[in-house]
Amino acid sequence: MRFSNTRQIAVLTFAWTAGLFALDYAKNRHLWQPSTAAPALLAGTHVRLCINHLCCTGCLADVQAALSGLPWARRPAMVHTGVVLSREQADAFGRPVAEYGNWVDLEVPDVSRLEFVSLDRSLREKGLVAGRIEFGGLEHFRLEAEVSHLCCGMCERGTESGLDFAKAHSFSGQFKWLDSVSVDRRHKRIVAHARFLEAGKTVDVAEFLAGLDYVGFAPRSVRVLPEEAWPLKVASGTPLADGPADE
Repeated sequence: MRFSNTRQIAVLTFAWTAGLFALDYAKNRHLWQPSTAAPALLAGTHVRLCINHLCCTGCLADVQAALSGLPWARRPAMVHTGVVLSREQADAFGRPVAEYGNWVDLEVPDVSRLEFVSLDRSLREKGLVAGRIEFGGLEHFRLEAEVSHLCCGMCERGTESGLDFAKAHSFSGQFKWLDSVSVDRRHKRIVAHARFLEAGKTVDVAEFLAGLDYVGFAPRSVRVLPEEAWPLKVASGTPLADGPADE
């Protein structure tokens, strides 16, 4: 019996890898296009949504309808990374487009009213998904998720270790913004502490929502808590977990 030598193994490996890349490019060509790169940076407190499918004015109308019921959201402004066709143009379009996604910007005049679970749910109820939910405009803040279930010490430790695991495996570019996670079992809150955010940079809240899914929790709400709204600190330096004042 003859075994392959090193050169043959290297050639076969290269050929197999190249074949897989070629197949993926042929089947998922829209994912390889540079047109989905994020548009120019924004100033001020804002939310930027990357809608995975937003190709025509019909899609845009559903996005606007989904966002219209959110009390914190002003009228969305489109940021074109591609052409948004009319329905008639989309019906008559004779060839597939490279990318169906697009970006939508939302001004957030009052960050205390901003809530991400209702945003994600409103889009999904219209049959659309935001692949990225980017928040920016504040240097120091944290994300606080309120959950219905957080009953024991194992829930608490499992949440911390699960999100730490997700953070540790951020080689794909995820959770680069995450500094640490703390769990307040008494108040049923999971807190993501964001790193200092430079001007023009954003935090992808969709990663935090996916991380909560990963550890098995469905949040009732996810809110931004700016630094000035953080609770007072005790002598040990550990923040008190009383959260923001009720509205």
